[in-house]
Amino acid sequence: MARNYNIAFVIQDITTRGGTERTTCCLANEFSTHGHTVSVISIFNNMDKPAYTLDKNINVIFLCQEKYGLNFSLTVRLKKTMFAAYALKRCATLQDADIIISQKLLASLAVWRAGFGHKTFACEHFRYGMYNKPVRFLRNMLYNRMSTLVTLTENDMRRFKAAGVKRVYCIPNMVSVVPQKQEGQNSRRIISVGRLDPQKGYDMLLDALQLIKDKIADWKIDIYGEGNELSNLITQRDKAGLSVAVSFRGYTSDIVHEYAHSAFYVMSSRFEGFPMVLLEAAACGLPIVSFKCPEGPETLLAKGGGILVENGNIEKLAAAILTMATDDKFREKCAEETKQIIQEYAPENIYGRWIDLIAESI
Repeated sequence: MARNYNIAFVIQDITTRGGTERTTCCLANEFSTHGHTVSVISIFNNMDKPAYTLDKNINVIFLCQEKYGLNFSLTVRLKKTMFAAYALKRCATLQDADIIISQKLLASLAVWRAGFGHKTFACEHFRYGMYNKPVRFLRNMLYNRMSTLVTLTENDMRRFKAAGVKRVYCIPNMVSVVPQKQEGQNSRRIISVGRLDPQKGYDMLLDALQLIKDKIADWKIDIYGEGNELSNLITQRDKAGLSVAVSFRGYTSDIVHEYAHSAFYVMSSRFEGFPMVLLEAAACGLPIVSFKCPEGPETLLAKGGGILVENGNIEKLAAAILTMATDDKFREKCAEETKQIIQEYAPENIYGRWIDLIAESI
């Protein structure tokens, strides 16, 4: 029988909506469900409560009331995080924890600066090449001072090891949704989910849709997410003659319902870590069309379930969307494959990998 641990998660801001925040809540809930003592320490606080549901037994601590956002410069974010390290150093929850799980680079930096690197599992959610060479060099030095580095993909694990990080393990994200009955196979509806920012490549998706709009005139494309690029994307959509076909739906609290009423999913990101939205879509039985962007899509679709497209190739993205929309039998085949693929990412399996790693580390 596994030992019960006192586990503290440290994250930049648990109140913001994003893949890192969602996977943190999912993993924290899974540990709590199995009887572990779990705390979530949010360094910053934008909205006063976690963006996603946490188990009632989980203790949520806001270290400071300052806001934090990706729109801040790296210098400002770094300065804010270093100030937070002083508060972390005095945090009794971290002092009492058996292990600490820090989410992404700046949270890991704050935890190390506070003196807790020796018992911290640093989780890297971005692809290896996300930063420039000087930042990568410093990041790798930091991760070598932590107990363990956890990556989301095998490729990134190999890259960190090749760069000299000694203890690196790969544990992907877990499926975070309970699927509803799939009723969208014949819906003529495509769905995509993500922040409206350049990383997600919605400008390229609109370019691709413009190339085939007359061939899939009876299809609708719904994009869920919020972000600073909304007005630019609406302008691009309207100029491309896609105002009827493409809708920007904003945030929804019931994305599973939207998956269940869609025919397939499209990801046009320029880069990703291991995107939660692909796991969610696959768990809900959706075929996937995605750029072969670093890193997650290639890992998830290695055994089928959709079409991988050369990264950034808009013409091939358009062709893949057209194939998925017009070939009903192929779409059904991909949907069946996703049901098999997703088993590897079931919460119980991912929890077991974490417990095995923790057990051999402390």
